[in-house]
Amino acid sequence: MIVQDVMSKQVVTCSPNDYVNEVAEQMRSLDIGCLPVVSKKKLVGMITDRDIVTRAVAKDVKCKVENIMTKTVISVSPQETTAEASILMGKHQVRRLPVVENEELVGFVSLADLAFPFPHIQEISEAIQSISEPRSY
Repeated sequence: MIVQDVMSKQVVTCSPNDYVNEVAEQMRSLDIGCLPVVSKKKLVGMITDRDIVTRAVAKDVKCKVENIMTKTVISVSPQETTAEASILMGKHQVRRLPVVENEELVGFVSLADLAFPFPHIQEISEAIQSISEPRSY
């Protein structure tokens, strides 16, 4: 199965020029932990609740998304297999991946998306195990 078959196509995004407090409120109201950062349809970063806490709140800084977002984004193409996506999630210890085609965000795939249908349970299990392993820095 390929990522395109299981990804969410309706993705909420934010802009690098949005204020972090507004993005945090949006994440709270939607009950989500991260948002893709898009500029002119191009994926330019990701902002997570952890980014907000460690890079803005902990430093008591009021700033824009571009100042604290993660700029190196791990993503998949819609044509990659769900097995490849789950391996990538495990390798980078993430639970969600933006789906990018020609540098444009076209969807989002989560570990939960990969868990259904169940034929890929082995890959999902391995991804969860890899994500949960402590990192060595």
